[in-house]
Amino acid sequence: MTKKPFTTRLDPPVLALAQQLAETERRSITSIIELALIEYAERRGIKVSAKEGK
Repeated sequence: MTKKPFTTRLDPPVLALAQQLAETERRSITSIIELALIEYAERRGIKVSAKEGK
């Protein structure tokens, strides 16, 4: 899967939380945000397919 870059703005406390989670789980902030979006969608019954990103 080819990943596409994007720019976003986060409130400092939200960014700090993402950074804390990333450090705790030894992941990047991007992967934390990606995982959060996937889990959010799945809790709402939206299946996320790896092919959708292309």
